[in-house]
Amino acid sequence: MSVLAPWAQPYDPANSPGPIPSVVERFRRDRERPSSPSDAEQEASRYTVVLVSPDAAEALGHHRYDVGLRVYRDEYLAQDALDLDEAADIIKKACGEQITLTEHRSDLTYWTARVRPPS
Repeated sequence: MSVLAPWAQPYDPANSPGPIPSVVERFRRDRERPSSPSDAEQEASRYTVVLVSPDAAEALGHHRYDVGLRVYRDEYLAQDALDLDEAADIIKKACGEQITLTEHRSDLTYWTARVRPPS
């Protein structure tokens, strides 16, 4: 019995691990390209707000009582925040635009920032 190399196997859409739903659509020459992000969009995307629990504080190398919302710029602690409104204000001040925070869950709950689209 002949065994085909993995790249020579017949295509099975159920076995496709890629994040690109349509390669043709993604790389077609005449498709509209998204505009480059503005300075404000780039700055907002650098921020992450993390909810730090007592166990997480210890895992991060802090004291167990050093808990709450932490605003990070890139991988560095920028500032603590009392609530999400204050965190949004910190990021808004840095990028100069209204922002939206989007909640995510991993080993900790965190929020990413993006510039709010015009209404």
